[in-house]
Amino acid sequence: MRIAKIFRPDQENISRFITALGSGSVILSTTKFARPDFFITAYDFIRDYIERGLFKKEESLIKTLEEGGFSMESGPIGAMISDQKKSREAAELMLNTAKQWQGGDEIARSELIWATSQFTGAIRQHLERLKSLIFPLIEQTISIDDEHKLSEEINKIVFDGGLKDGEEKYIKLIEKLEDQLSDWR
Repeated sequence: MRIAKIFRPDQENISRFITALGSGSVILSTTKFARPDFFITAYDFIRDYIERGLFKKEESLIKTLEEGGFSMESGPIGAMISDQKKSREAAELMLNTAKQWQGGDEIARSELIWATSQFTGAIRQHLERLKSLIFPLIEQTISIDDEHKLSEEINKIVFDGGLKDGEEKYIKLIEKLEDQLSDWR
């Protein structure tokens, strides 16, 4: 249970972010108000908060499950790794198409809608998999003492890794995106 609690703020922040990103995609597909800088800024959140923060923490979960006998190629670990790969690829496509659109390529605008949809779908599925499968498996796989050690390891990642600047920076970034959305409506 301790592990799920550590990840809860990340899940809440990412859920709020993908709600804003999804709204941006809807506005992009239905009006001319959306702008590429919204999606480029969104990529900064993805790179810094999700990839360098959440996914870095998940490496500890993957290692723990592997040590518990789960395969890296299939099952829950394989699914997590696949989710991460899909979200990284979609995020890169989102960034590239946003930059192309910013450079005047109107076809890239349509591709950006697709990339954003792919990213939000992949990360939603990933968060659900964490909650409904990975956290329960971790609890069943390790002892309470090992769970405490894993919690400390994950907390160390937070302070030494991608989120060392603090969560507030990323909450402000989400608020910036939400403000842009309200300007478009």
